[in-house]
Amino acid sequence: MLKERPRFQVPTEKCFRVEEADINAPGKGEILIQTVWLGMDPYLFSRVKKVSDQAKPIEFGEVMYGAAVGRVVASNLAGFSEEDYVHGLWGWKDYHISDGSDISKIPSGVSSPSHMLGALGAAGFGAYLANRNVLNVQPGDVVFCSAATGALGQIIGQIAKLKGGVVVGTASTEEKCQLATTSMGYDYCIEHSSRDLSQRLETAIPDGIDAMVVSTGGRSFDAAFPLMNKNGRVAICGLMALYTSTSGPARNDNNMTLLNEVLLKRLRIQGSLVLDYLNTDIHREFLQEMSSWIRLGAVKPVEHITKGLENAPSALRELFEGKNVGKSIVSVSD
Repeated sequence: MLKERPRFQVPTEKCFRVEEADINAPGKGEILIQTVWLGMDPYLFSRVKKVSDQAKPIEFGEVMYGAAVGRVVASNLAGFSEEDYVHGLWGWKDYHISDGSDISKIPSGVSSPSHMLGALGAAGFGAYLANRNVLNVQPGDVVFCSAATGALGQIIGQIAKLKGGVVVGTASTEEKCQLATTSMGYDYCIEHSSRDLSQRLETAIPDGIDAMVVSTGGRSFDAAFPLMNKNGRVAICGLMALYTSTSGPARNDNNMTLLNEVLLKRLRIQGSLVLDYLNTDIHREFLQEMSSWIRLGAVKPVEHITKGLENAPSALRELFEGKNVGKSIVSVSD
């Protein structure tokens, strides 16, 4: 449960408390779900802020909630049987009672139900939409993505490679960069803390960038954006650097420089949010195509797993500290 608002720029364990409660039996038209996995996502920070323009913050004493996957353990609802796996939005708790309105059954063909939180969830869908609606990666295109080993970045890299792109990214450590180039489709990956980041990017990308995915903003974007080619495409999927900001984006002269680049290079910059396409034909197309890619081994999701419901707060904090590799997931039960 939420105990207090974050005192600093990331939510910490002090914001939450653990409480015990009885497990109720499901009533007529309800099912009892045992939580198996919880997804850690940047937008969850907006749930614990005092004021947020991203989502309605929860109140003190309310159960923290987000994306989850669970297993049906008792059912009084037609269409759901024991041992069915379901996913949806519910609280950080061991058990959840649902009338079916807040959940969906996971198809039996899904290779791992946990993928519904990452590669087949918001991160995977965000990467899919970025390419489908904005980037339109063609063979030989140079594609850039910061946070290469994050939940979205790992899928961006693999999709872009599937489309024949040359994929370049940044990550926080050399170890993460090695993983990006060995397991996530990236041809090059550079530590974003490098003092000579701009020079290293220019060396790695002598022909410039054709398509860019922005999920964090910050130093990597500042170094890569001037390398955009004429008629380049930029998909804005998130600005994680702003999620923890208390004052919003700073106003400075760089805005005019950016706009001049957009003008002279005829760049296309478009925001991309998965909320606009949930439960549409495009969403169903994504689930089918991504499931196929995973089954064929063309996309290999990477998951960063933390064990124990009591460790969910620390997993959320570590997400903002960049300690995860791949999709951050909390394993609640086996």
